[in-house]
Amino acid sequence: MQHHQGRLEVICGCMFSGKSEELLRRVRRAKIAKQRVQIFKPSLDHRYGLGVVSSHDGHQSEAIAIESPLSLLDYLEDETTVVAIDEVQFFDPIVVDVCRHLMETRDMRVIVAGLDLDFRGEPFGAMPRLMAEAEEVDKLHAICVVSGEAATRSQRLVNGNPAHFNEPVIVIGAEEKYEARARSYHEVPGRPEPNLERNGNQVHKPNAPALYKHVLEYVLIDEERLQDRITELADEISSDYADDPDVILVGILKGSVMFMTDLMRRLTVPHVIDFMDVTSYGAGQRETSGNVRILMDLEMSITGRNVLIVEDIIDSGFTLDKVVNLLQARQPKSLKVCTLLNKQERREVPIKLDYVGFDIPNVFVFGYGLDLDQYYRNMPFIGVAKAEAAGQS
Repeated sequence: MQHHQGRLEVICGCMFSGKSEELLRRVRRAKIAKQRVQIFKPSLDHRYGLGVVSSHDGHQSEAIAIESPLSLLDYLEDETTVVAIDEVQFFDPIVVDVCRHLMETRDMRVIVAGLDLDFRGEPFGAMPRLMAEAEEVDKLHAICVVSGEAATRSQRLVNGNPAHFNEPVIVIGAEEKYEARARSYHEVPGRPEPNLERNGNQVHKPNAPALYKHVLEYVLIDEERLQDRITELADEISSDYADDPDVILVGILKGSVMFMTDLMRRLTVPHVIDFMDVTSYGAGQRETSGNVRILMDLEMSITGRNVLIVEDIIDSGFTLDKVVNLLQARQPKSLKVCTLLNKQERREVPIKLDYVGFDIPNVFVFGYGLDLDQYYRNMPFIGVAKAEAAGQS
């Protein structure tokens, strides 16, 4: 029977608990013991630069930034006996198999550090499996900024407010702030409450409704947030047109239908509706061709009248730019744009947006009028499609 000398050590905890500092401390001690150490980190963590691991108190050490855990094997040197991985929660689950390979095939000491819980208070990435595999697990605590108690949660704040449960777990380049919080001071609006009704088993209310679980990765904007924001938009639009209330709402088919319907229900100014069907996508395509075609034009004249274009989502801007130029040539009294979703990262044509429901990351979204291969427009929320469902696998 073969005996393996490798071992796995997991350092976990919330933000500001000293995980990276503890990892670096163990690395320093290994080097003092004349052991060959290599440090790795995910390339998406570039807060202190790609080539270093840094703790919040300023200690640093050189590291190799990799996109995939499998890339670690390409950089591994023959003399290495200790591998340290920081921010391990950001890696794919295959990181568990990589760690097992290092321990069992190469008899290495593997030290990993990462968040055990995401901002929602849910297990983060591969951390549960790593903790189960480990010979040693150390859970560190920070200090709660509210109570001074031991903190175990990472509070995400966006514009000073607690982030909603349905926000993406990993957000790159977003304007956000984190605080260490004790459990009782950790706030996550929209987090499902445990359902303790006995029906054979104790269950949780699912974040991804079972009806859509084969195509839905997670809910980006839930029904309550959607309707609350639409009410705010309607109030703003009604106020802006209060002194000149004759408005034509121009819905861009097909995706805007649900949004436009709920929006017009809440408007308090007189308005009429009309529709255009415009596309820059071919049949079955998910990327714009840039070639915009008008499939159906307006029935009524807009000359001398206030026009509000109602869109479901703006990404590249090609389609909307064509529509705006076309309608401007018909000499409306005013022309404004209202979109439910704005995907700024995808913008290729500058567009002036007067009313925006939500700025969203560059992910494939569907539901609430937006389709996935022409289906799922009826979902009452905005969801993010699984990569394989969106043709991104």
